[in-house]
Amino acid sequence: MSLAAGLTLAAAMGCGGGTGSAPDGGAGGERSGGAGAPGTGGAATASGGRSGSGGAGVTGGRSGGGGAAGGGGRGGTCKRGIAANVAPGAAFFPAISWWYNWSLRPSGGNTGIEFVPMVWNATTVSGAIPAGSRYLLGFNEPNFHAQANLTPQQAAAAWPALQANAAAAGAATVSPAMNFCGPAAACNGTDPYQYLKDFFAACAGCRVDYVAVHWYNCDLPSLRDYLEPGGNLQGFEQFGKPIWLTEFSCDGNATVAEQEAFMRVAIPYLESKANVHRYSWFSADPIPAARLMKADGSPTALGQVYASLPQSCP
Repeated sequence: MSLAAGLTLAAAMGCGGGTGSAPDGGAGGERSGGAGAPGTGGAATASGGRSGSGGAGVTGGRSGGGGAAGGGGRGGTCKRGIAANVAPGAAFFPAISWWYNWSLRPSGGNTGIEFVPMVWNATTVSGAIPAGSRYLLGFNEPNFHAQANLTPQQAAAAWPALQANAAAAGAATVSPAMNFCGPAAACNGTDPYQYLKDFFAACAGCRVDYVAVHWYNCDLPSLRDYLEPGGNLQGFEQFGKPIWLTEFSCDGNATVAEQEAFMRVAIPYLESKANVHRYSWFSADPIPAARLMKADGSPTALGQVYASLPQSCP
């Protein structure tokens, strides 16, 4: 496909969501507006969403297993996680090794699954991180006015406080979570690759251990193109850091069967990619057909598939 077609396809990915953000790390936040193709004014196909974090500079971070994790869960080297407002139930353990809810504090009961805190926007960069946290996710889609709403320069200016907070807790940092954004009037830049380039340029010497990205489309070749260089899209591997796919699923137009079909081809790819450090399926209200959990945290039929697919844990 052409680059323009690739951008249009990626523009349909915007999605996600939680309910009720809070500066002190309440339960997630909600995203309005979706991604549109740069230069096309493309319409959103879904609403909601969160992920990511911010940073620049130093590579590294932790990938080791064991140890306590935020919210009392266990760390590990497995990749598979869930993005949801409430903690995955006990039936997901140990197949699901981590989860997050777009906030600094976990919601729901402790089922032994590692919780990863997030600094959703610049107002919470110094918020308390749960004891034992090994990672800190940062700004959620800051190129979206409806999300963290930060220019690359503003994100870079706020990053040293986030970095210091993570360092004090012994946690690695994960970059602003990126996605294509549109229409341009609703964005601090439409191109996620350019946003990160500008962010790193403005934050020279800052520490960023991982790069976080989002994906909402039922197409494995395009997901591969989104992450890897050499295709019609630039690929996030260009930044030389391990990748966290902190939100992914098909968009809001897909059926449960289509969500499952994409899951079954995407996960083997993500498991095989050494440069993908972790990934988390999006399980929240804006995309009902993608939900992995019922209200009580127990698995849906799709959640059972997600937990059962083969994975490789070093």
